[in-house]
Amino acid sequence: MARLFGTDGVRGVINENLNAEMALKLGMAICTTFGEGSRFLVGRDVRLGGDILIKAVVSGLESGGCTPYLCGYAPTPAVQYAIRSTQLFDGGIVVTASHNPPMYNGIKVIDSDGIEVPREKEREIEKVFFEERFSRVPWFKGDLSERMFAEVLDIYVKGIIEQVDKNKIREKHLTVVFDGANSVGSLVIPRVIRLLGGKPISLNAHLDPYFPGREPEPTPETLALAAQLVKASSADFGVGVDGDADRAIFIDDRGNVYWGDRTAVVLAPFLKERNPELPPVVYTGVSSSSFIEDLLREHGIKVVWLKVGSVDISRELVDKGGLLGFEENGGIMYPPHQPVRDAAMGTALMMQLIAEKSVKLSEEYSRFPRTYVIKTKYPLTRDLAVNVVERVKQEFSSFRTIPIDGVKVIFDDGWLLVRPSGTEPVLRVMIEMLNEKRAKEIKAKIESTIHSIRGVVG
Repeated sequence: MARLFGTDGVRGVINENLNAEMALKLGMAICTTFGEGSRFLVGRDVRLGGDILIKAVVSGLESGGCTPYLCGYAPTPAVQYAIRSTQLFDGGIVVTASHNPPMYNGIKVIDSDGIEVPREKEREIEKVFFEERFSRVPWFKGDLSERMFAEVLDIYVKGIIEQVDKNKIREKHLTVVFDGANSVGSLVIPRVIRLLGGKPISLNAHLDPYFPGREPEPTPETLALAAQLVKASSADFGVGVDGDADRAIFIDDRGNVYWGDRTAVVLAPFLKERNPELPPVVYTGVSSSSFIEDLLREHGIKVVWLKVGSVDISRELVDKGGLLGFEENGGIMYPPHQPVRDAAMGTALMMQLIAEKSVKLSEEYSRFPRTYVIKTKYPLTRDLAVNVVERVKQEFSSFRTIPIDGVKVIFDDGWLLVRPSGTEPVLRVMIEMLNEKRAKEIKAKIESTIHSIRGVVG
């Protein structure tokens, strides 16, 4: 069967491979799968095409007898928290393409527990979509109209503040540089910082669907200006988010930018002390650094490796219980609040850590070893990418491997991940080693393998 859903939701270039007709049919398929009478909370980020997709997907929901409640601009985790905490809704839809470039948009489907629908439910929606087995209600049945639910941001911010010691944090009067990527995180994160007694210094915080400040994905490159501002303003730390504010990439007081797996090494031991009732287990995708295993083991914390994708991590966190879920791309999932990626909650937790421990963030991050990282991709069909993965398994069979999503190879001095992308026809390769020369040698070996299978390295 053809696929609609990628790693997290349905995405495409607006008015090309993601258009109004597709969104309408998807709304109809979602309502058919959830059932007539289901209530949906519907929000969006700032992206162009959001109005087109919202109107189309809402019309699809109404056609099947479902009731949409519109909340306007809102971060994805705000919509998720409102669904989870109010228990007023059977599901939710967020029109967003998260970290993708400005020409992209997308549709995330949320279940009644506030987590993106599980993979099995994605398959059900896809089956209805492609077979066009849509439920339609007769003209006289019910009030087929949209409603408003404007309280989402207030509910969300209040929930975050309740999870931390606001009085302790307020004593520190922290200064935080916030880079909002010109999108919806700007509606809540500066507010959270102020409510916790801090001073937000905002960058790219006006809403603009063209993302003039930087690309929506927070990376060391896109956050370079924010990092300079942290140093220039003598801020305690900085944080940059993506387009729908579910990812948070942190910047220490010296202007160093860190990936999310490094942040987990900082946060997890602290959260273990704060939450001794939670199992000392963290969940993450295989794209996170293997160095975190030894660093967290020192604190009695176990790492469980999963497929890349926040949906799988969230579901495992709920099913098995744990301290934290996270991704190297900046996803932080704190179950006492909600088991999904949440940049605002991550920011509040970082403020709590600094306030309680009275430390510089640069000191906390210094426990992670200096490494050399290569992240790259090669254009390959999925079949060829799978062939490369199988060959890599053979070539590195004498080392520890984790074959749950492509293959991760763990060496004494680093690690390698080779996996087919879940969203585009490429092979993704990640290498992290203590030595730059060794990392380049492994990269050359992988390219030789690709060359032997494909004939030409893309």
